[in-house]
Amino acid sequence: MRTGETVASYLNPKKYDVIPVEISKAGKWLTSSPVIKQIASKIKTQKVSTSDLVPVEKDEKAKVDVALLALHGPGGEDGTIQGMLELLKIPYTCSGVLASALAMDKDKTKRLVALEGILVAPHFILRKSEYNKNPGRFLAKIKGKVVIKPNRIGSSLGVTITDKKEKIKNGIKDAFIHDEEIMIEAYISGRELTVPVLGNRDPKAMPVVEIIPKRGSKFFDFRAKYDPLFCDEIVPAEIPKNLANKLQEISVIVHKLLDCRGVTRSDFIVTKTHQIYFLEINTIPGMTANSLVPKSALAAGMSYSQFLDKLIQLARQKD
Repeated sequence: MRTGETVASYLNPKKYDVIPVEISKAGKWLTSSPVIKQIASKIKTQKVSTSDLVPVEKDEKAKVDVALLALHGPGGEDGTIQGMLELLKIPYTCSGVLASALAMDKDKTKRLVALEGILVAPHFILRKSEYNKNPGRFLAKIKGKVVIKPNRIGSSLGVTITDKKEKIKNGIKDAFIHDEEIMIEAYISGRELTVPVLGNRDPKAMPVVEIIPKRGSKFFDFRAKYDPLFCDEIVPAEIPKNLANKLQEISVIVHKLLDCRGVTRSDFIVTKTHQIYFLEINTIPGMTANSLVPKSALAAGMSYSQFLDKLIQLARQKD
């Protein structure tokens, strides 16, 4: 919701007619809701019916030039809505069906990235049905400090970092609330850095951002992502030029490897000895005023409105 509100407020009203659409948890398309009304109170919006958005008659076209996706997590970032928009022949921002689905699956992404010779933290996948049959067998496999996370969800929901047995049990239980499949990953100590990449066939890396959690946030957790009180974000990151170049190079490789489009954001841990560990790639990064990608774009000389213009141009490209 925050991403949608922010994006709508920064779209150039001289260029675009804005139609805000909310998709409810039940899957209904809403063109009039409290959030939609809030957006309409701040900017000029177009009033349309749902049938104007989704063509139902043969050869009928939607009255939409581009869908600017402001969705995160399952259903919005995993290829689901992208597939629907493909069928409706509506161009949309960011990555296509395959890239979106792959990037949402942290396990499969890491396996592909590792084949390119890029370092990833060791991990194994735990399925709820198997774990419930014999928790002790799986708990015995976990040694040292680990990161427990749902395999296919974003915004750091359900993430636990610990080396305590009881907290590991609770972390597994919490992660299973969000996904039937979770990842147990070896904890790598280091600096959190992230790199946005912009483009389709010829993508370019944007300035590197360093994430420094504070006020009790031990990593880039949910509240650090969406509340500036819990995180400092340094852009450009204060790191050696050769390290920044390497991070940007890897980010472009991963963007191309998954055949991503529009904008992505790859997350890394860099150790004291400058070893780079790839964590994950986000195909629809957060776009609130506090989010990392708009800050990186600004450091690259693009205003938020210009950045949205570029995303829309990339969505309309045929290749």
